[in-house]
Amino acid sequence: MYDIHNHVLPAVDDGARGMRQSIRMLELAIHQGITHVLCTPHANDRASYQANELFQARFAELQEEVTRLELPVEIGLGAEIMFGMNITEVLSMPFASLNGTRKYFLVEFPRQTPFEVIYNVVKASKKWGMRPVIAHHERYPLAFRNVEQLIKLRTEGAILTLDAGSLVGQFGVPMKRQARDLVATGQIEILTSDAHDDDKQGFYLASGKAEAATLVGPVAAQQMVLDAPRRVWNGEDWPELKATT
Repeated sequence: MYDIHNHVLPAVDDGARGMRQSIRMLELAIHQGITHVLCTPHANDRASYQANELFQARFAELQEEVTRLELPVEIGLGAEIMFGMNITEVLSMPFASLNGTRKYFLVEFPRQTPFEVIYNVVKASKKWGMRPVIAHHERYPLAFRNVEQLIKLRTEGAILTLDAGSLVGQFGVPMKRQARDLVATGQIEILTSDAHDDDKQGFYLASGKAEAATLVGPVAAQQMVLDAPRRVWNGEDWPELKATT
């Protein structure tokens, strides 16, 4: 499995506190069948070359430790960008694109962001030359009032993701219900862990995949943790969704 959203990078945000916890998180990921982990620390207000140097340095340290321990996992680097920053400036930073391919970027929004705002960001992303991967879409209730909203976002180029932990009840029953409803529409394309630690907010990708399989079938569930995120990891073109009439 491929995980393209997590906070494994040590001591840079609210994720892993240090190298020891980062390694423990990776060991847990490996145990459940994750082979590729794309580290996506919060960029938030740190749209600077100093932030880029920090992320790159921590990533190099983590890669060195993974190699030393001979862990059977590949790691990559990106960032989780909060809407509200100067996105044009942020996207010029080396860490902004997922795995450095300059094809995709991971973006999150405040919870009560209106659908129209998210839609306009997706439309604007075309001029930036990178496709937006929307983090944990289940957290934006104003942006999934109906299936048509989801299709509209995807038609404009957005890739909709969902935290596996939400799907298995990590954030409570109401969020689980929302997550299940979203997956059942068939419009969620990628499951991610959004792991922050090696405990309660860890990797739930295997259990999330199993839960998704009960809603959309095993083939589609497999695509959400393998085929689709692998395409992002490799920087491959994303299949266009044609507008419906």
